[in-house]
Amino acid sequence: MKGSCAMSSRFPILLAAAALALSSPAFAADAATGKKPGETFQDCAECQTMVVVPAGSFTMGSSPEERAREGVPDTFGSHEGPQVKITISRPFAFATTETTRGQWARFVKATNRPIPVKCFDYNPAEDTWGGTEGKVVNWQNTGFEQTDDHPAACISWQDATDYAAWLAKITGHKYRLASEAEWEYAARGGTTTARPWGDSVTPICNKARIMTSGTFEAISKGESWTGELLCADPESYTKPVASYEANPWGIYDTLGNLWEWVADCAAPDHSKLPTDGSPQTAANGGECEHRLTKGGAFHSRVWLARPATRGDGQEPVNRPVASGIRVVRELD
Repeated sequence: MKGSCAMSSRFPILLAAAALALSSPAFAADAATGKKPGETFQDCAECQTMVVVPAGSFTMGSSPEERAREGVPDTFGSHEGPQVKITISRPFAFATTETTRGQWARFVKATNRPIPVKCFDYNPAEDTWGGTEGKVVNWQNTGFEQTDDHPAACISWQDATDYAAWLAKITGHKYRLASEAEWEYAARGGTTTARPWGDSVTPICNKARIMTSGTFEAISKGESWTGELLCADPESYTKPVASYEANPWGIYDTLGNLWEWVADCAAPDHSKLPTDGSPQTAANGGECEHRLTKGGAFHSRVWLARPATRGDGQEPVNRPVASGIRVVRELD
């Protein structure tokens, strides 16, 4: 079984380049932690590789012009605004990749976590991702081929939160899920365009794992996809983490592969979004009925694979087959 330490050796050049891009005085080492933005580290031999993200400000959400250019339906686009200036006052560490199946398996073994029997997979009879009655689907049996280097799929918000809490327990550091603002800030990598590489859609098939001809054929999508862009790749479903190049801050696969859970309640828009980067919480101070995902997945249309995109709200215990984990760590 490969650990994240072995995987991190696959991409030192890109991480080094990201570190150089963050070498200006504005990205000086945080006095309290001694860690400099762009620096990568692991808290234990089998812990995830983390990269330090600088403090700073950015504009969160998408503009009407971006949504029109991308062809985002109003049912999705209305959730991406209004745009809000967010200021994150302290650097934090962001996992360079999604949590892998191998990393998740170690957590399951260490905590004797039960193997679930229900995951919301694709139902071809209904052309939905609501699950197939009587079919056993879980992270071990997703219905598609995965290795320990693929992202852990069939993950609920509660699963992701418990995994982060376990990392905190074994390392003594505060691991958690990112707020939506932290996630989008890190995914943008200091850029202001629709995607980290710019506004052009053209390079996307070489940049992110979205809907391919192989996945299209595997799930037998119908007329609803007429005229949609499909990446010409006979392989289907997820790819191993870090299969595509990193964003300018050394972070992989924030667009496509799997939707990633964030800490926030699934609010309808950004009108009540905290401007300090903290998550949106329930209005009454209680538990959220629905939680939020970001980034798109292997079955996503092109316009879904943007940092500003917000996934459908899900109950915290729901396990969509295309949802996974990305953790952050507060810097001590």
